[in-house]
Amino acid sequence: MKSKVFGLAIVLAVCFTVPAFGVELTFHGDMDNRFMVYTNHMDFLKSEQQGRLHDGTVDENWGEIKYRFWTEAGSDDGNIRGVYAIEIGGIHFGKPGSLGKGTGGSYSGDSVNIETRWAYTDFQLPRTDRKARVRIGLMPFNANKFLWNETAMGATLNGAWDMFDYQLAWMRTYEFENESDDNDAQDVDNFLFRLNASPQSRLRAGIFALYQGGDPDEDNPGNWAAINPREYLLKKFADKADIAIWNIGVDGDYGLPMSGGKLFFNWDAIYQTGSIDSARFGITGYNEADKKFSDFEEITRGDFDLSAWFFHTDIGYEWDDMKVTYTFWYTSGDDDPNDHDFDGFLATDLDISDSIVIFEGSCTGDDVFSERHYLLDRGFIMNKIAFDYRATEKLKMGMAGMYMLTAEDVEYTDPRNRRHKNNDVGFEVDGYITYYLYKNLECTLSAGYLLSGDVMDYFEVDEIQDGTSDEDVFVSSARVRYRF
Repeated sequence: MKSKVFGLAIVLAVCFTVPAFGVELTFHGDMDNRFMVYTNHMDFLKSEQQGRLHDGTVDENWGEIKYRFWTEAGSDDGNIRGVYAIEIGGIHFGKPGSLGKGTGGSYSGDSVNIETRWAYTDFQLPRTDRKARVRIGLMPFNANKFLWNETAMGATLNGAWDMFDYQLAWMRTYEFENESDDNDAQDVDNFLFRLNASPQSRLRAGIFALYQGGDPDEDNPGNWAAINPREYLLKKFADKADIAIWNIGVDGDYGLPMSGGKLFFNWDAIYQTGSIDSARFGITGYNEADKKFSDFEEITRGDFDLSAWFFHTDIGYEWDDMKVTYTFWYTSGDDDPNDHDFDGFLATDLDISDSIVIFEGSCTGDDVFSERHYLLDRGFIMNKIAFDYRATEKLKMGMAGMYMLTAEDVEYTDPRNRRHKNNDVGFEVDGYITYYLYKNLECTLSAGYLLSGDVMDYFEVDEIQDGTSDEDVFVSSARVRYRF
């Protein structure tokens, strides 16, 4: 009912629109040519759901393209704007595919691989004292960088007055098909309220509340949501579980001018509470013959209470053409898979790039271990120091060092039936160099090396899993990117 009322309010706003007499068309593109120069562990770069570490090197290199094009049609007074974008995603050079399947990067390139990325209408509400805009359709949506920052379908209202700006949003991420009058399924709806304040030019502070709810009305326990640590992400099971989740958060940034430079701070803090019912929590076993995970093993079944939190801060100083930044975040983890409490922070859908090896910092951002800022359901502790330097107008470079841990111990039994637990992910060193051949043409080379901590033994295949990390991971990548 809430979603219907909210949606009706957005639709009624259309009644206040006025005719536009001129239209301006613009065309934009992001043509990203990406290369895995070399990695010694391609087996690890298959998402956290599939990534493993075998004994010795599993080396690989490849080339791929990821292109995005979009058109904007807007009235000449700026009151109305329509946007449509397509994406050709992650097509590997030489990778075969049949019509409708695969990537189509082999002979003739005849596979279907184009998706709609955005499709939305954005317009100014007339007869309002302050600017307020409505956006409806498939759009970029950002509740918070560390919670939900991806494309989604829905409607938003954005406005501002004095030093404040606000956002109201309704996003529907799954619609159940009611097959009978007895089906009381509630679609997966998400409601966001955000208020930002900028009392001065160098300070922004925001508060937000995001409610996420849905109920498939499933009575058969065999069809309840299967949740496992390797797929501990809300988008993986929100269409199967009865969810009622509140996310309450604050974020912001502050810059303090100083002699010769500027001191800056960024912060995010989020508390999660609510319930995830009609769910089965367990683990997924690895089938060595098929080189993939299978056979969900149930540990706990029923209703779960969610209580988790996240904190992040950047503290840095920039002067001339240089910047040094210390980054810390704490993502809470779950310490007991056998109880009915989820204490691990649960992201919805996002992309985190603070590490080249663990997260999406590589130029080949579709072939990565994790898109989220934690491992399994055990949370994460990040300590990172980064240095960036713009040598010339066309050349910039940087390096970073990271010491990473899980918030709670990763516990497991090895093939010899010995129990292990550890929270040391390891130390990683990253570096990059970027040169602009032309104003809009970027060439980048990046590399990362992870000196694995003993947590990484959990991801090793049976024959080398012994409680001690045996495999370090190296990733080097490059890109040639044209944006216009």
